[in-house]
Formats: sequence, C-alpha cells, structure tokens
Amino acid sequence: MPSKGIFFCPVLTNDEVARGIFLMRLHAPEIAARVLPGQFVNVKTTTEKSGVGSPFLRRPFSVCEVDRRAGTMALLWKIFGTGTNLLAQHRPGVLLSLIGPLGNGFDLSNATGPLALVAGGAGVAPLPILAMALAARRLPFTALLGARNVEELWGKRELTQLGGRVQIATDDGSFGQKGFVTSLLAAWLRENKNSQAQVFACGPMPMLNAVSKLCLEARVEAQVAIETMMGCGFGICMGCPVVPAAGVEKNGRYYLACLDGPVFAAKAIQFHE
Repeated sequence: MPSKGIFFCPVLTNDEVARGIFLMRLHAPEIAARVLPGQFVNVKTTTEKSGVGSPFLRRPFSVCEVDRRAGTMALLWKIFGTGTNLLAQHRPGVLLSLIGPLGNGFDLSNATGPLALVAGGAGVAPLPILAMALAARRLPFTALLGARNVEELWGKRELTQLGGRVQIATDDGSFGQKGFVTSLLAAWLRENKNSQAQVFACGPMPMLNAVSKLCLEARVEAQVAIETMMGCGFGICMGCPVVPAAGVEKNGRYYLACLDGPVFAAKAIQFHE
C-alpha cells in the first residue's frame, strides 16, 4: 500500500469544463508519484484567507488524472455545496492542504478483457487515470458515460484520446442515446457474454446498484467506486460505513469506504439508495 501524507499543493489551473463541473490541476509530486487508479485525496477546501464559518471537514475527491513526470494531478468535481463552491473559486497559486493518496483502488491484476468503464455524472472522475493504466498495459476498453444532458457531460474526448471506445447516454437525449448509462451497459454485457469481461464503475448509489444487478445476472465481475462523505479519510471517525453483502453481524463489522474502499467488488457490499 502506498504511504500517505499531508501535503500543501499549489493550484495550477481551475477550469469549469462542463456546466457546474470543475477540473483542478495541482502540483503534487509526492502524491502523483504513488497514487493508484481509484484512490482519492482528502482536501481542505479552505485556506487561511477563507474566513470564519468555512467548512471544517475535508472533502474526498478521486484523483482524475496524473502526470508522474511533471509531478501533477487533477481532481474533477461537481458543485454540490459550500465546500465544492469554495473550491471552484480558488485561483492558480493558492496552496491547498491535501491528505493522500488514500483508500484502495481498482484491482487490475486479473484484467484481460473485454473491459467496460462505466460512469454516471461526476462519477467519471476516476476513469481517466484508470484508462491510463489500462492503456499502459495495452488493454482495450469501452467507456460508457452517462449525464443528465450534454451541458453536464465531460470525459468523451479524454477517454477517446486514451484509446477508449466511448458511448454516451443522456437523460434528456441531448447527446448520444436517451436514457440511463445502465442501458448501454446492458447492451455491452449482451455483446460480451461468455467472455472474461470485467466492469469498473463509479457514480451515485442507485446507478451502482443497477450496475451490480446487471453484472451479477450476466455473471461478470464488477468493481465499484462508491461516492460518499468521508470525514477523516483514514478510518478514525467511522463516518463512512458500508454494509457488507453478508451483513454486519456475520461480517463482524461495517466496512469503511475510506479504508476498505472506496473501490469494492460489487458482490461484496450492499447498496442503499
């Protein structure tokens, strides 16, 4: 497991890349050198100049992209509340406090193919760094992206440039197929039945629940990166419980998203919408 630490990282760029969705690049050589696909950092959204009343707890963000030679990484998020709103206002040069890399990422030890990367909304965040790892292994993949509409869609160009075959679904039909991304996954699973297919997914719990059910029915292994609040990021506050598939009593404890995840085998956990 890569070691973690607290680092003060300067913001290099902070751009709104889709409606309400921001991509922030930071100089973070210590994290960039060690981070694995699916891992996250816990970010203090405030600075010394943020003032009283600013968010106290850090916010968890999946590492989206990494350039190990340049010592940089990127975080992608959608504005949901006070913390993300504050992050969106930070300009280049601002120093942000990051803890990371944290958690367990995607397990690629048995990845052969066919492979599907599935994202709902801002759940696309960990897919580019995952796609980079697959490209380095010369493993082809299909990326299935879902968004509410074309204005809130990001990742098509980035994943295509990394060698992915990209398919899109939007809720309103403004781009790609109309409907949920899980309909694209259902079709992909039919096309790749009786194979060593694997699915890697990130998004809201209802989507991940649907992904898990589809993959279970198709007898395809799936790994899911769950999105949830994490106070400390390393298992002390116990604020990110996940129910094991066998139940808490039989398992002996809750899983913790920050410590045991955020990536889990879909069959290993229960989904609560």
